[in-house]
Amino acid sequence: MSITLDGLTRQQYLVADLIWSCNSQEDVHRLIRNLPKQYRRDAETVHALMIAAVFDQYEDVTEDVKELIDSIRSR
Repeated sequence: MSITLDGLTRQQYLVADLIWSCNSQEDVHRLIRNLPKQYRRDAETVHALMIAAVFDQYEDVTEDVKELIDSIRSR
């Protein structure tokens, strides 16, 4: 599976690569938790965008889930 995130900063792309290389959600949370404070917010946002991008690839997403994804995107 591949996803595309447009409009990220160079730092956010690097964070996305780090997140993508994780083997589990636990690894992702550990990674974010151990980043310097100034990078954590970006990492959390990029992670949410990655999740939303994956969900966008599925057509069987209910309206309430679409609204949740849209609310994450607007942060």
